Parts: sequence; C-alpha cells; structure tokens
Amino acid sequence: MKKGAKKSEGLTRDKKREMALDLYLNTDKSQKEICEIVGWTEKTFSDNKEKGNWEAMKGAETLTAQKIIMKLYKKLDELTEGDLISADALAKTAKVIEMLSNKRTTLSHNINTFKEFTTFLFAKDADLAKKVNKYQQEFINDKVSNG
Repeated sequence: MKKGAKKSEGLTRDKKREMALDLYLNTDKSQKEICEIVGWTEKTFSDNKEKGNWEAMKGAETLTAQKIIMKLYKKLDELTEGDLISADALAKTAKVIEMLSNKRTTLSHNINTFKEFTTFLFAKDADLAKKVNKYQQEFINDKVSNG
C-alpha cells in the first residue's frame, strides 16, 4: 500500500476528488504527494485535473485584473507604433481596460478571500470550515465553467 493511502481508504471517488482538488489549490504539495495522500495514480490525478479544469482554477489565483491591464497597456503601446494605426483595435483594447478597471472582484479575489476565510474558520470550527469550503469550491467551479 502506498504511503498515505490509509488516509483515503473508504472514501468515495467524489470525496477523493474533492480532497485532491483541495490539496492542489490550497497547498504547495506536488502532484505525486497529492496522489500518495489520496491513493491515486498520477494518471488518475492528471485525468481529474484535466476534466475538472483545475489548472485554470489554480491559474486564476495568480492572474489578476491588474496584470491583465498592464499587458493591455503594453498592447496599446504596440498598436500606436508605426505608420498604420487601427482605431478599431485601439478602441476595443481601451474598452477592455475600462471594463477590467471597473470590475469589483475577480475569480482570484474570490479564491484568495475563500482561502483566508477558511483558515480563519478552521481555527474556530474545523467541521464547519470543511462544509463551507465545499460550497466555496462549487462556487469557484461554477464561475470557471460559466465565466
């Protein structure tokens, strides 16, 4: 039996998937370490990661609106260089910057706030924190799936 597999004995596939996702999003554990804890092969992990779009969820933590806006400003600079300037491209890029600047929260804000709240709640009531975390993950999954 693999090291850590005892922790996941008797868990349903859904519970293992939830545990693996939680570990993937909320820890610095490697894929191999997560597989040992959950009792999966790395192929099973990769399949779930791909089907569940976990990489996008994890990436959302580091991709902030501010970073996107900075890239768009660079793009605006590129669009204004040279003799031929596309007014349409300039207007569209400026509109996206405006929309992102006015957006109140991003997916990464939600994820980071949920992490902070779960840590706070875990110290007060671990069982409740686990239940709340499940719904937070569903909320994030819905946001990723539905834009």
